[in-house]
Amino acid sequence: MTRATAAIALGSNLGDREKSLRGALVALERTPGVVVLRRSSWLETAPVGGPPGQGPFLNGAVLLETTLDARALLAELQRIEAKFGRERTVRDAPRTLDLDLLLFADEAIDDPELVVPHPRMEERVFVLEPLAEILPDHVLAGCGETVVARARALKRERMSRLPDPASASAWCRDVIAAGETLGFVPTMGALHAGHLALVECAARENDRVCVSVFVNPLQFNDPRDLERYPRDFEGDADQLEAVGCSMVFSGTLAGFFPDELDATGALIPERLIDAGPAAIGLEGAHRPGHFDGVATIVDRLFDVVQPTRAYFGQKDYQQLQVVRDLARRRAGPEIIGCVTVREDSGLARSSRNALLDDAGRAAGLFLSRALGVADAAWRAGERDARALETLMREVLDGSGLELEYAAVRAARGWSAEAPGGPLESAVALVAARAASVRLIDNHVLGSDPSPQPAAAATGGSSAAS
Repeated sequence: MTRATAAIALGSNLGDREKSLRGALVALERTPGVVVLRRSSWLETAPVGGPPGQGPFLNGAVLLETTLDARALLAELQRIEAKFGRERTVRDAPRTLDLDLLLFADEAIDDPELVVPHPRMEERVFVLEPLAEILPDHVLAGCGETVVARARALKRERMSRLPDPASASAWCRDVIAAGETLGFVPTMGALHAGHLALVECAARENDRVCVSVFVNPLQFNDPRDLERYPRDFEGDADQLEAVGCSMVFSGTLAGFFPDELDATGALIPERLIDAGPAAIGLEGAHRPGHFDGVATIVDRLFDVVQPTRAYFGQKDYQQLQVVRDLARRRAGPEIIGCVTVREDSGLARSSRNALLDDAGRAAGLFLSRALGVADAAWRAGERDARALETLMREVLDGSGLELEYAAVRAARGWSAEAPGGPLESAVALVAARAASVRLIDNHVLGSDPSPQPAAAATGGSSAAS
C-alpha cells in the first residue's frame, strides 16, 4: 500500500483555540489511513482578511503519513473542521478550526477544489514558521528556498510602517534607486480580502510593494459618511505584513498638500484636479465632486510613490476609468485592474459591508443577482443596453434597496448615458442604499467569474475602496 507524507496547517481564532487545535490532532490520529509523525508549537498571529474586529489566530503545523490520496485527505480535513463547528458561509470569517493541506508528497495539483502546494504559503510567515519546525529542509517549489530559509527571509523583511508622505517618498526613492520595481496599492484602510488580493497580485509582479492608508476627505460628499468610515491603521498594517507588503504609510491632508490648505484646513479649490470625461454620469452624477477628489489624491499619491505599477479593484469600475485617464495624462504609472473579490454569497467585498445589519446584507445580495441576470441575458444574445437595464431593475424591484441606478455602458469608452444600438462589449453597473449604507457593484458581461454563486442565479430575482 502506497504511503505519502503530507503537511497540514492548523488555525483557530474562535472559542477555546488551543482546545480546538488539540482536538483536531486527536481526530487526525484517529482517522483511518493517517499517522501523525510530528507537530509544531503554537504561534499566535493577527488575522488576515475577513471582517474587522476578529481575534488573533493560534496557528500550527502537522506532518503526517497517509495511505489516502490528496483529495480523500482533504475530505477528511473538512470533516474534522465541521465536527468542530466550522461553517463555510463567509470567506475568511472567524473560525473554530481551519485545516489547510500545504504539501502532499511531491505532487502538484491545481483544480477548483484543491491546489497543492498551497498557493499562498510562501508569502505567509504564520504558515512558514510552524512548518519550519517540522519540515525545515523542504525546498519550496516557487522560490527554490528551504522552508526555514524562506521563513527567516520573510522575518528579516519586516514591513516598514511610515507615518507621513515625506518619509514614504524617501523610502520609495531608495527602492527606485536600487533598480527595483515598485507596486503600489492605494487604499482608505478598513482592509478586507479584496484589498489583500491586490497586494498579493502586486507582490507577484514587482520587487517591492507599498500601500497607502488614508481616508481621503476630498472624495466624501457626506461629512457623516467620512466621520463613520472605519479606521484601524495598526490592524490594517498587521494584515498587510502577512501578505508580502514591504511598506505601508498614512498621512494627513496637510501632509499630502503642505501650504495648499486654506484657513479652515480645506484644500484650496484651484488645487483640485478635473477628473475628466470618465467622471460623467452614474457615480459622477450621484456624488458631485467625488471623482475630482479621487483624481486629486491619486495624482499626489503617484507623486509621492512614483510606482512602476498601481493596482485598483474593478469593483469601482468608473473610478478605474478615471484613474486610467489620469495615468495617461501623467504618462504613467501602469494601471492594473484586478477582478472584484466577493463573499461566498456573491456580495462584493467592501469596507462598508461591516456597517450592514442582517437585513441590509440580505438586501445587498440583490445587486449581484441583478448583475447575474444581465450576464445570463448577454450570454443568451441580448445586446441592447436598455433591455439589459430593464432586466436588472426587475430583479431589484421589491428588494428593499433604495436604487440609485442599474445601468449598462460600453466596456470600452465611457459615456454619460446608455449607448444606443447593439453593443460589442458591455459592463453592467448598479448602486443602491441598504438603509444608510451605500453599495455599488458591476460586472463586465460575458466575463468570468460570475457575479453571483450558481445557487443564487437559479433563485431568480483602493484610493476609494
